[in-house]
Amino acid sequence: MTEVELEAIRRIIREELSAAGAVGDLLTLAQAAALVSVSEATIKRWLRDGVLVRHGEGRTVRISKRQLLEVMARQESSPVSNAELERMADAALGRAV
Repeated sequence: MTEVELEAIRRIIREELSAAGAVGDLLTLAQAAALVSVSEATIKRWLRDGVLVRHGEGRTVRISKRQLLEVMARQESSPVSNAELERMADAALGRAV
């Protein structure tokens, strides 16, 4: 491959990553949980439920800091549903969900 071709590939990759909001703001599970004062289990549940988008392959899991902060801002402005309150109570009391 020529240097010109390599640079074109690098440019495309940078554009794709920028479009996904994934450049420079990816956090590990632990970092994401600490940033918003929730457990890693909560972050995993948000990933499983589609609240957050998972970045990475295999066992590598990264979360967009920007997306995480947007989710938190939305949650702070919206009331908790009855179903969510029940789920949190079940979890707190150790009841099977």
